Amino acid sequence: MSIGTDASFTRLMRRLASAIIVTIACAAYSQPAMAQSIDEFRQTYTVLPSEAVTLEIEVASGDIQILYSRDGEVSINGSARSAAGMKLGGNFFMTVLRVEQHGNHLTLRHISNPAYLDQGVDVVYRIEVPYRTEVTAKVDHGRQTFTGIMGPVSATGTRGDIKASYISKGLQARLESGNLELQVIGEHVEASTRKGNISVERAFQGVSAETGEGDITLVVVGPTTATVRNGNGRIDVSGARGKLTGSTSGGDLHVKAVPHDDWWLTSASGNIHLELPPVAKVELEASTDSGELQCDRDSSAVPNPASRQIHLKLNEGGPHIEAHTESGRILIR
Repeated sequence: MSIGTDASFTRLMRRLASAIIVTIACAAYSQPAMAQSIDEFRQTYTVLPSEAVTLEIEVASGDIQILYSRDGEVSINGSARSAAGMKLGGNFFMTVLRVEQHGNHLTLRHISNPAYLDQGVDVVYRIEVPYRTEVTAKVDHGRQTFTGIMGPVSATGTRGDIKASYISKGLQARLESGNLELQVIGEHVEASTRKGNISVERAFQGVSAETGEGDITLVVVGPTTATVRNGNGRIDVSGARGKLTGSTSGGDLHVKAVPHDDWWLTSASGNIHLELPPVAKVELEASTDSGELQCDRDSSAVPNPASRQIHLKLNEGGPHIEAHTESGRILIR
C-alpha cells in the first residue's frame, strides 16, 4: 500500500471513529429524555385478612384494572406514558395521585393536573386485591376491568368500556358512552349505557339492562328486564331462566329459550322472533298492528295469512308469553 493510500485510510478511520463517538454521545444524551416520557408508581398496602377490603377509586382520565392476587395486601401499580414531545420526568404520579388508607378501607384519587394534558398521557392502574374486596369506581374517561373478586362492584363512567367477570356478589355498571361486557356475576346485575352495547352472560340472579342506542345480548340469565330506548338496537336472548321483559324501538327482538316464567316482548317497528322447543308448554298471545304474523308450529297453530293476532296453548299451556309489535313482523318457531 502506498503512502498516499495509508494517509487516506487513516483519515477515513478517523472520520468513522468521530461519527461513532458522536452517535454514542447523542444516544447517551437522548436516553434520559426518553426515560422522562414514562413514569411509574408501585406501592403495597397491608390489610387484615380477617376483614373485607373496601376500595374507592376516582380517576379523571385513565384505565383501571382490578383483579384478585393474594390476601393480606393491596398492590397498586401505575404506569404513565406520554405522547411524543411531552416529558413527565418522575413527578407525574406525585402531582396527580392520592392514596389514603384507613385500616381495610383504601381510597385512590387521580385528579387532573393542568401541567399535563390528560389526552396526551396514557395512564393505567393495575390494582391487585384480596378476594374479599368491595369496589366503588368512577372513571370519567377510560376503561374499567374487574376480575375474580367477591364484590359487590359499583362502576360508573362518562366515556369508556366496562368489563367484569367472576364477581361473586352484585354488579352495578353505568356509562354515558361505552360498552358493557359482563360474565359470571353471582348476584343481580344492573347495567345501563346511553350509547353502547350491553352483553351479559351467566347472571343467574337476573339482569336489568338498558341502553339508549345499542344492542343487548343476554346468555343464561335469571329474571330480566332489557330495554333499547332508541334507534335500531336489537335484543338477543338465549337461555332465559325466569321472567323476561324486553322492549325495543326500531330493532329486532330474538329469544331462544325454554320458558320457565312469563315473558312480555314489545317492539315499535322491529321484528320479534321466538324459538321454542317442540315440548315447550306455554300460552302464547302474539299480535301486530300492521306487520305480518307467522307461526311455524303444527298445522293447527298456523293462523289465517291475513290474521294479525293469535292466542294459542302449546302442549296444554304453561307460562304466558305475550309478544306485540306495531309495524314489525312476528315469527314463532
